Amino acid sequence: MTSGILNLFRLNDKRALITGANGGIGGAMAVALAEAGASIVILQIPGDTNTSTKDELIALSAEFSVYDCDLTSVSNIRETVKKIIDEDGIPIDILINCAGVSGHKPILDVDDTFREKVFNVNMTANYVITQEVGRRMIERGKGGKILNVSSLAGMLATKNISAYAGTKGAVNQFTSAFANEWAEHNIQVNCLCPGYILTSLTRGYFENEPGFKDYIMSRTPMGRWGTPEDFRGITLFFCSKASDYITGVRMPIDGGLHGR
Repeated sequence: MTSGILNLFRLNDKRALITGANGGIGGAMAVALAEAGASIVILQIPGDTNTSTKDELIALSAEFSVYDCDLTSVSNIRETVKKIIDEDGIPIDILINCAGVSGHKPILDVDDTFREKVFNVNMTANYVITQEVGRRMIERGKGGKILNVSSLAGMLATKNISAYAGTKGAVNQFTSAFANEWAEHNIQVNCLCPGYILTSLTRGYFENEPGFKDYIMSRTPMGRWGTPEDFRGITLFFCSKASDYITGVRMPIDGGLHGR
């Protein structure tokens, strides 16, 4: 990326805070932004030993830092954002909310513990961290990019994922609300809605339930499950100047399944 149109995608001197970046979709997003010149701040589950993303960032000689944060705790989220930005002096230009928990249960089997964990990580944490980082973007006065990772489940009704789907529907609406309210501050807020993506969290369905795997592929026009690498280009687009006049978008990343 040296000149002309490609300069729109350069992220030199930009700092990206990413939740759920220690692998899977979040890891691919982190590496993509690092390759474009951004420095990366990984927000991880306390004590997470997964080094896959960190190893890739080291191989790129990318600048990155790691902070533990319990996303089920609102107070810990606020303390961690304060630590990163206010105390350690790392201004955040890009926020990616990728961390999430899944789980399939019929509605009548969803107990309080399960529901609260899904709601807290997928919905409350998304709102609070966006609120806290966005507040500081506004105070800084240089705009910013916020990219939420939702799910096709937040757009299409399916069975046995009522709690998960509800949180992802909320994230879609958060995206619209934040985008509308913060457009005047030159902060663009957009959302990716993955379909069936092959990661460590979904590999069991892919490998152990051939009927389910075949059903999904039969409904997907592109005839395959997605991979984390499918998120690299679209992430760079939404986190760079290339998308400066685009906000409030819910973008399916699903091989065309949403249109079936």
